[in-house]
Amino acid sequence: MSLSVIVTSYNSTELLERCLQSLALQPEAAEIVVVDCSPVNPAATLATLFPSVRFIHLSDKATVPEMRWRAFRETSGSLVAAVEARSVPAANWCGALVQAHLQNPGVPAAGGPVCLAPVATLLDTALFLCEYGAFAPPLSEGPASELNSANVCYKRADLLACDDLMEQGRWDAILHARWLAQGRRFQLCGAAIVFFNTMPLGDILRQRFHYGWSYAADRVAAAPRPAALSGAATTPLLPLLLLVRMWSWAGPKGLRGQLIRALGWVLLFQSAWSAGECAGYLLGSPSERHVY
Repeated sequence: MSLSVIVTSYNSTELLERCLQSLALQPEAAEIVVVDCSPVNPAATLATLFPSVRFIHLSDKATVPEMRWRAFRETSGSLVAAVEARSVPAANWCGALVQAHLQNPGVPAAGGPVCLAPVATLLDTALFLCEYGAFAPPLSEGPASELNSANVCYKRADLLACDDLMEQGRWDAILHARWLAQGRRFQLCGAAIVFFNTMPLGDILRQRFHYGWSYAADRVAAAPRPAALSGAATTPLLPLLLLVRMWSWAGPKGLRGQLIRALGWVLLFQSAWSAGECAGYLLGSPSERHVY
């Protein structure tokens, strides 16, 4: 199986370089495609350092899934892995993903754990817990009903079967939901990435709000209006519900101490997400594109 790797990037040239340094040393990565919509094209700095990497720079702002599916059209591998520039893959990341697919030919997607950078502030920790904590190690390898879209690898044939969703710029979670509805499962493996936060507080709050908005809008795109109103009515309870879920998985991972220390930031970030979900249920898809 040949592997293509897509790296989505926005205003993160320094971390993108670290990400590419790791990928460039992994022979399983037959091709690496970076897609970026930053005001300054990172290829101006990095193209000479990574001559085998293909850079796509979009002149207009695009969402992460829009960038990802745009880059997909430029790849050729039978497997297509996706990672964000603010994450650095482990040295065996590509190999572990390829092996997961070879050993599980029926799964449409495989993925692995997300680790927090060794040096992280309380703000970084809170964002990590909200976005990736459920996929923090230890993570049991095997069949799974959920993958984190920041660390995932798809079979090309299965992505092509979801071409309509990619054309609409839908988030990975919507593709995953379709496969689950078909009775399919995913595969968790040891392919780890390390997350580094580069966003200040204001950007984090805006990110949580707009990503929550897009998530809810995608969920109700084909749903009747009453379902959307029902979803909006439950959003005031979401911060507490999300916190309960976090507490349940934080225990086995030994993260409850970190969760308690970062609790104030966590509640703030989950509240921003919940407000975004409410907007998505009531207003539908946002009229402007947002990327962080």
